[in-house]
Amino acid sequence: MIIFKRLQWPLVIAILFSVIFLAHNSGAEMPDENYADIIAFASDFSGNDTAIVEKVREMAANPPSDVETVGFYGAEDYPPRDRLFLATVSLLDNTKKLYSIEDKYTSEIFLIWQEDGVLNEDGLPPAAKAVFRPMLVGEQPPGPIERYHDLVWEKYAEATKELEHYMADRGRVLLSIDATDGDTMLFALVSSEIATRWRDRAFSEHEGYRAGVRSPMWDRFWIYLNYSTRGLMAGEDRKGLPPGTQERVNSIPWANGAP
Repeated sequence: MIIFKRLQWPLVIAILFSVIFLAHNSGAEMPDENYADIIAFASDFSGNDTAIVEKVREMAANPPSDVETVGFYGAEDYPPRDRLFLATVSLLDNTKKLYSIEDKYTSEIFLIWQEDGVLNEDGLPPAAKAVFRPMLVGEQPPGPIERYHDLVWEKYAEATKELEHYMADRGRVLLSIDATDGDTMLFALVSSEIATRWRDRAFSEHEGYRAGVRSPMWDRFWIYLNYSTRGLMAGEDRKGLPPGTQERVNSIPWANGAP
């Protein structure tokens, strides 16, 4: 107020217009424009939860750098876009909009999906039921374990495809939320429209790792599932991935259309 009293109002107005003009012509953008894709992602994957979307908008104005909000250790010093995307993923996970599972508990995802009504053991297609039933019922497969190992190795890729189709036939498309290459996998179940909009789209890239929404990462799931079941799925002589398992490709296109 003291400054305005000393200056003539026409001069004040001229200064304000100059500031706006310079900001506009220097290419300055509001946070919503810089991170519109991440905000739209939050809206779709939260089911248009206004509280979550508003929180992401707030974070976009000043992407967080504390580990509690970012949610991934070691990411506190990542560039702003990376921190914002990871913080958004953490927010969605903490509000139960995603399914997350640590590598040592990976086998439990089937029980979680069954409890949530996402799948039912009795209704699963044959390959999916044969491969994943031990995790659903909490029992060892019948017969020699070597016979189960052979079945899993032969049928794993088919079983994962069946599982995706099974869920899609019931109105929910399964996707991976690929935040980092850490020890936790994140899944989302969304409508076919949302899946089409975001499948295999990147939101950030740090040190060559492109993070975003992907088709289910069954290759990584295989590694974590073996670890969590202590070799139940395959013997020590089995190396690599079961034949036909689709592998993660890093260079998915950008969600915001950037080159």
